[in-house]
Amino acid sequence: MLQTEPPRKKADRPTLRAADAAPLRCAAQVKPNVGRRNRQTSRGTRKHTLVLALLAMLILSACGSSPTAISTGSVGVSNGLIALSLRDHNGRLQIFTITPDGANKKQLTFEGDNGRPDWSPDGRRITFNAKRAERIWVAVMDADGSNQQLLVEGAAPDWSPDGRQIAFSRPDDRGIAQIWVVNADGSNVRQITQSSTTKIAPSWSPDGKEMVFIMPRNPSSRSDPQPEIGIMNSDGTNERILTTENRVNMDGRGAVCETANDANAPAWSPVDDRIAFWSGIENQYGQIWVIRSDGTGSQQLTEDCSHRNSDDPSWSPDGTKILFSTGRSGRNELWVMDANGENERKISDIDADPFPGRASWQPVPTARGTVLPRTK
Repeated sequence: MLQTEPPRKKADRPTLRAADAAPLRCAAQVKPNVGRRNRQTSRGTRKHTLVLALLAMLILSACGSSPTAISTGSVGVSNGLIALSLRDHNGRLQIFTITPDGANKKQLTFEGDNGRPDWSPDGRRITFNAKRAERIWVAVMDADGSNQQLLVEGAAPDWSPDGRQIAFSRPDDRGIAQIWVVNADGSNVRQITQSSTTKIAPSWSPDGKEMVFIMPRNPSSRSDPQPEIGIMNSDGTNERILTTENRVNMDGRGAVCETANDANAPAWSPVDDRIAFWSGIENQYGQIWVIRSDGTGSQQLTEDCSHRNSDDPSWSPDGTKILFSTGRSGRNELWVMDANGENERKISDIDADPFPGRASWQPVPTARGTVLPRTK
């Protein structure tokens, strides 16, 4: 029988809201509120969660309606290579690329530890986190691994949709993690958030006007940081919480697995207003969800109740599929599913630590269905 402790309700948290009157769940999806799972129960193969991993890095250094498309120009994209992190023969975390069927593995990084890759919008470059001499850097390289460059100290880089800037997180002068941006060439580093809340792991909207990010409500606690998904304008204004309502993870038969009041690992769809994220019990396990940027349309996608975590979602460039890491087989693996949660399948193994096990799918720009020629 599921043992519980008194549930921590969202109403008990600060009332900073994205949509005060908008429900997050379809009426058919609202489930009875249950307690949080006792923290002494088995954790399966739950790895260190994204919020704790990123905080550690920073210390070292609407239902039934269709998603709203966001215009990003006339050039389309197709899905190219997948960049992911795996251990090398020395046990260090490195970045590799594979084809979408898991074949043709190629190692791109060789020095130190490297992870959490993110492709540029034109698919020609990758930004990533690099650990060098106990310092965490935002780095860039070409798609083949050449021309590697450390840009600035910081964590969780995310390329802007116009390719000109990279957003990342690092502490400010007060020691509070904030969102910063840097030009793609390493120039003009600037802090864009100034509030007292901790903010990490930004993800841009496809039009570049907004960002989502992780906002731990209790960042000083390693055992219960209480992460939420925050949203703001890309200049740092209008900050508010997106994930405001109670959620419960269910299995495919409608049985309650556990509460899902913690949320992290946001990834904004490259084509519309959907945001994929992890939701569950921090430091234990959870599932992949999506929510719209106005706070409506919250929906659970993965339904594995084995208490082996599914985490770190990221979108295909055309917005039709979602990559995610999962421990459901007993070890960390990279899986893919349709954007509605159907047709889950394994692609590859994936590794994490010191960076989250998050993969990234290469956009290949096209026009009228034809791959565009590339020039150096």
